[in-house]
Amino acid sequence: MTRLLAVTVGDAQVASVRYRVLAHVPALEAAGFAVELRYPLRMRGKLGRLADLARDTLLPGGERVLFVHRKTYPPPFSELLARRRRALVFDMDDALDLPPPGRPSDARDHARYRRNFLSTIRDADLVLCGNTELASKVPHGRTAIVPTPIDTDRFAPGAVAPAVRPTLGWVGHSDNLPYLAALAAPLRELARRHPSLGLVIAADKSIEIPGVAVEFRKWRIADEVACFAGFSAGLMPLEDTPWARAKCAFKAIQYMALGIPVVASPVGMNRELIRDGVNGFLAADDSAWFSALDALLADRDLAHRIGAAGRATVERDYALSREAPRVAGLVREVLTTARRR
Repeated sequence: MTRLLAVTVGDAQVASVRYRVLAHVPALEAAGFAVELRYPLRMRGKLGRLADLARDTLLPGGERVLFVHRKTYPPPFSELLARRRRALVFDMDDALDLPPPGRPSDARDHARYRRNFLSTIRDADLVLCGNTELASKVPHGRTAIVPTPIDTDRFAPGAVAPAVRPTLGWVGHSDNLPYLAALAAPLRELARRHPSLGLVIAADKSIEIPGVAVEFRKWRIADEVACFAGFSAGLMPLEDTPWARAKCAFKAIQYMALGIPVVASPVGMNRELIRDGVNGFLAADDSAWFSALDALLADRDLAHRIGAAGRATVERDYALSREAPRVAGLVREVLTTARRR
């Protein structure tokens, strides 16, 4: 067995860890890897960050492959990380060269994020990128496009209860709720057109949208499939920013896997995933959001066709059963590539 150490940005509560690391462990083990997982230390603050960086870079390890998920290191630590004789795979599904939105940042923050990102990936033998936008950020070109896959047996049309009344749904983290809040005007217009309309928000926190009946479902890992129950359509609004253009459309992939018709902003990977009017709708402004959602709420046959086409897209291009063996193969190839380099 070939030892592989996976160093992750969080524990199993973090969606990207579950879907881009833990989901691939069975396939990696089947390919001959003995996988060890290392979650961050629970210490908080700058001291905790320093201790975590030191553990990753200073403690001895006998792994032949180091799989780093989303963690970037300041230059002194990234240089230590690269000195060990082992293959290095880096995995990313967000614009890690940018400060996350929703928090204050200045030019120094932008410079620090970019410096840490570039220093970390500089010596990577392979960078697994969730989409083409992310791959364009890697200067050395040793990349592979690996979309965030989904278990199409767990996320299947029969896995959740169907809609019993007009219900729009949004699932995600509260950091992204401003995107949903920006749809207040078309959502109010839809509520006037469809008086029984409800909006489900499944997240760690909720918001109020005056004129719209909001149902809050506290997100729990045990309910990560059930929280989609009863959606007539799923929403994925985004603002067209450098951060959003690098997102991996996973919310839309989840809706589509469940056979829920999706309406999304034409930003980043959403434009690759969704064929407007075929397997979902792309809405660039309030009028387009209203028109697409109104049509889906008014026409059950249309909603069914769009949902079925979305499901077929996910089965073909984003199924875990397809992507996990491919990831294992890419990691296996890295052993040869690393020796050559």
